[in-house]
Formats: sequence, C-alpha cells, structure tokens
Amino acid sequence: MKRTITFSILFLFVIQLFAQEPSKSVFYSAGNNQTWILYKNNNQALYKIITNEAFTLLEQREQHIKNLSTKADWTNYQNELKSKFDASLVKFQKTPLNAKVTGKLERENFTVEKIIFESHPGFYVTAAMFIPKKLTKPAPAVIYCSGHTDLGFRSEVYQRVMINLVEKGFVVLAFDPIGQGERLQYVDAETGKSKVEGPTTEHSYAGVQTLLTGTSLSDYFIWDGVRAIDYLETRPEVDMNRIGITGRSGGGTQSALIAAYDERIYAAAPECYITSFKRLLQSIGPQDAEQNPYNFIKKGMDHADFLHIRAPKPALIITTTHDFFSQQGARETFAEVQKSYLAFGQPENIQFTEDFGKHESTKNNRETLYAFFQKQLKLPGNSNDLEITPFKYEELLCTPSGQLGTSLKGETVFSLNQKYFKKIEISQDELKQKIAELSGIDFNRNLTAAVFTGKMDKKDFEVKKYFLENDKKDYALPVFVISKLGSVQIKNLIWVSQNGKEEVLKSDLLSEFLNNGFTIISADLPGIGELSDSSFRGDGIVQNVPFNYTFGANLVGKSIPGIQAEALDLLVQFVQKQFPDNKIEIISGENMESTVLHFAALKNPFAKIVLLNPLQTNIGLVKTEYYDPKPAFNMVPGSFPFYDFNDLVKTLPSNSVKIFTPEKGAEIFKYLNLN
Repeated sequence: MKRTITFSILFLFVIQLFAQEPSKSVFYSAGNNQTWILYKNNNQALYKIITNEAFTLLEQREQHIKNLSTKADWTNYQNELKSKFDASLVKFQKTPLNAKVTGKLERENFTVEKIIFESHPGFYVTAAMFIPKKLTKPAPAVIYCSGHTDLGFRSEVYQRVMINLVEKGFVVLAFDPIGQGERLQYVDAETGKSKVEGPTTEHSYAGVQTLLTGTSLSDYFIWDGVRAIDYLETRPEVDMNRIGITGRSGGGTQSALIAAYDERIYAAAPECYITSFKRLLQSIGPQDAEQNPYNFIKKGMDHADFLHIRAPKPALIITTTHDFFSQQGARETFAEVQKSYLAFGQPENIQFTEDFGKHESTKNNRETLYAFFQKQLKLPGNSNDLEITPFKYEELLCTPSGQLGTSLKGETVFSLNQKYFKKIEISQDELKQKIAELSGIDFNRNLTAAVFTGKMDKKDFEVKKYFLENDKKDYALPVFVISKLGSVQIKNLIWVSQNGKEEVLKSDLLSEFLNNGFTIISADLPGIGELSDSSFRGDGIVQNVPFNYTFGANLVGKSIPGIQAEALDLLVQFVQKQFPDNKIEIISGENMESTVLHFAALKNPFAKIVLLNPLQTNIGLVKTEYYDPKPAFNMVPGSFPFYDFNDLVKTLPSNSVKIFTPEKGAEIFKYLNLN
C-alpha cells in the first residue's frame, strides 16, 4: 500500500510557543532550569482525552461481550450490530447501474473487460472484470478491493492476486476506490493529478465534509461495494451463491466493511487491516476518513464486530508480524471472534493466518488466501502462487483521459453531499440537548489545584504562570494571568486564541485593556500552544491540519470544540475562584468561536462575549468544494443538519455577543465597558 503521510508540523496555524524560550512555559522551573518531569508529555493532552474516552467505551464493550455465550445471545447481538451498522446507509437507494464495457484485453487463459458503472446516479466507478476462458457454468467470483495507491487496482502487487485467482478459475471484479486510480475527486484537468495530494488526503478532505453532515465517508465506500455485487448479479458467468471478497490495507478496510454490510458476501478475507481499536489507538492512531465509521466506538463497536456480524460465514484474517496495524490487536480480535463462531457451531469457519513481514502481501499469505477461497467457494485446485505478467497501467484504463473527472465529469463525494444532506428542524427546547449530544461536551472535570510556577515581568505589566490540575488527572491546563503593575483590577477578561496564550501578549489591544483595569486570563486549550504535539503524525493531515484528531474524537462521540469547551470550563472555574466578585467577559480569536459558543450555549458565565472576525455560516464548509481546513477542524461533526453559529448565539442573552474585527479596538473596549 502506498500511503501519503504528511511529515510536517502539527499546525501551521499553531505557533510552537516555547521551542526557543522555555522560560515562557508554565511547566518550566527556573529554580533547576528544567520542565516539570510529570508534565513533559502534557502536549499530548488532546490525544489522551480522546483515547481515555475510547478505552473506557471499549472496556464497557468488552464486559458486554464476556456476557455473551449462547447462540441466542450472539444472534441478539448480531441484530443489534446490524441495526447500528446499517442505519446511516438508508439514505442511499439502488438506482440503475448503467454499466458499460469500454474495452477488452485478452490473455491465454482469461479475458479482462474494462467496465464503468454508476453506484449513484452520475457517480461513476471504474472497474475491471477478469473472466476465465474455460467456463462451462457459473463460477465463484471474488471482489478485489485496492489499498491506498494512486494506481487503484492496476498496482502490480494487487494484479498478482487477481491474476492468480482468475488463473485458478475464479471470476474477479476489481474496482477503483474513491480518490484512487481513475476516480480522483479533486482532479486537476491539466495535469490529471489530484489538487489535494494523494489517496489518504483525498479521502480525508472529502471525509471531513461528509462527517460534518452527520455521516462518514465509509458509507460511500461500502455503497460502491454493494453496487459492485449488484453488477455481478447481472453477469451470467457468476454464481451468486459463491461470492468472496478480499483486499489488503485500505482494501482490507473495504473488504471488512462491505462484507459486514452485504449478506451476499459468503467468504471474506481482509488482509493487513484487522486489529482492534485499543491497539490501533495505542500505536498509530486513527487513520484516514473511510476507516472511521461515524461514532463507531461510541455505538459499542470494534474491529471484531466486522466479523461477529456475519458469523458463521467463512472469514480469514490475513496478517503479518510487523504490520503497522497492531498484530497483537489482530490476535486478540481473532480470539474474541472465535467465541461467536463457536456459539454458532462452526468454529472452523473463522481462520487466522500470520506470516513474517511488514505491511505487505507475502507468498505464504497469498497461497493461504487462494486455498481459503478454493475451499469455501467450492473450486478446488492448486493453491500455489504463480508468477504473473502484470498489465501495464495504461492497458487497464477505462476512460480516454485516465480520469472520470475529465472524461465524464460526473458527480463527486462533494456534490453527492449536497444531495444527501438535509436540514433538520428542531425546537429551541431540543437545541441544547442536541448541542451537548453532538459536541460530546461533558462538564465532568473539577479544578483541584492551580499550580503557580512563576511569573514574567514585562515593561509595565506582569504575567503569572499557572497550570490547572483536575480530578480526572488526564492533563494540566497552561494558564497566563496578565495584569498591569499597581492597577486596580475591576474586570476579568478571558482571551482564547487559536495561536495560544502567548499570542495574547503580542496583541495591540493588550495594553489598552490593562490600562483600564482588566485582568487578562488566557489558556492553551487542548491542541493549542503547550497542549499541541508537533511530533504527531497521521494520514489524515490536510494542509497541516490534523484531522486524525477529528476522526478519533468522532469515533468516541466527541469533537474538538467540545473537548476545548470542557477545558474552558476548567479555566472559568479558576477565574471564579481567583476573582469571585468580578464579572467575567471573553474574547474569542479567529476559529475559536465554535469552542466559545458551544460552551456558552450550555453553561454561560459571561457578561459579554466578543468574537473577533465575522461569524461565517457553517453550511458554507459543506457547500464549498475547496474549503479551508482550519475552520473545519473546529466544527462539530453532525451539527450541520441541526444548527449553525447563529443558532448558538440565539441561545444567549440578547446583545451579549458582538462581532468585531481585530482593528476595532476602541469599539471593543467601549462595548466591554458598557454596564
């Protein structure tokens, strides 16, 4: 598999505040010239919050699984899984495939038909069907799903498996996944390349918009597979009682998802993908968009459920010892899945193979795969891995230009989102409940200590440094308290910035506020400043915005603004304790309005709220093809059908929220000074 991984700084828009000036860190101890030992990894706060929630939910699931023993138990569990797994795909309808054969290739023992069909009206899928020449009756068919490569199914490593299978008598149908091969979603007409980089970036860029509407890109991947099976039903060469599916890496993801959803798949063999979310989150973290079904962990599901849901149909988990998908997770998942297959009386139908290797397809694993399909799809023969002559990339192209986007100019995931996205009206009484539910906000942290770690004396003001501990003990919140020397403090102003608390020190507005008796309190919220992790890597990073966090948070039913709102609650607790008699007002910097408004809509201690820069409509992110990833990172998945920023503002007291541009300092000051 070819993955596009961005090895760049976590945020372009987050300044790594203390790389050259450690004395500004709230965790720096001037006395011994070092950082507090226990908080050296505190910059991983955002990931820790997400994973702690995930591990709690996964432990609850594990306890539930332990209580399942009988066939009736597992049947009820399967029905629960199907209800949850199938729910988000009801929006799709089966429409005419309008399949066309655009070309044929000949080999000694098989032919290849190049095919285009529509999985949605005008949403084209490029595919190839490998057909043995000596067929005398309908044969078993294997759907091959490709991993993350620009080439799609034309990659030589994937052709090796497909050609071996057709040489052994199987019909093989391979199709390009979204964002790969001839199905780029953001194609540059002049170069034929993607405007947003490689496959994982294409997936994540489209996937974020999909997530914001309350669904996942995985739905589109699954539906492509469903329609591929529908296409097989139109072919007389295929025995629909003997259908298999396989694929490696991203193809393993697709084969697991499609087989879990569509009962027409009899035998499934995902390769180099199956692990467990516990081990995945402990090791490489959440992957690109299609690998993260909406709220999957929150709904009580894990990788094992891709297999439980289809038990006791035959399945083979194909693994390698040194895959980046945790091998320990694969072993543990296999051990769990054996329980459901045993309860259904067919423990032999769940198989596991492991070979020495990295993230690759080994000869031993390929031969195990062939033998598995030969047995389960009732087509016995030699399972040896044959040497093959791959087709050239150009030979397997289905379109004249090599891209659907330039040859047929059909629908894209972006345009389909417009069709499937629906605004849902809810009452004002329901709104706050929906805000809490979708953002995942849970004000369950209590401030236990404000740890003073020193101060910085500036020319005419001082900065006291604190970090705030809480009773969950998962991270410490870095805080600056900025005040003018010798002044009478009359108002408290919380100031949050996407660039962290040090950015406040650079603002032209700071001195005017301090000169008029304001105490400024600023914190680095999770993912910002001292709570950002510059070493974080992931294949969901788009233009240096780390959407892997977004996908991980959504898996557990949380959001980045929701997590930051919970941290803001700690900051408010600190301010109320330090300055119990003063009003609290707040300034939200650019791209922080989502955090502030979600917090205030549920728990509003603020006399006044200032939002710097115009309040843009959220829906613009769904209706803009080449959207800005920065504000998207700060949106709540699933919120767009129910509420926009203006709806959040309406939950607050009249005239308590004002929008200014940063240069309107005098007007901001005048507004905040109004009684």
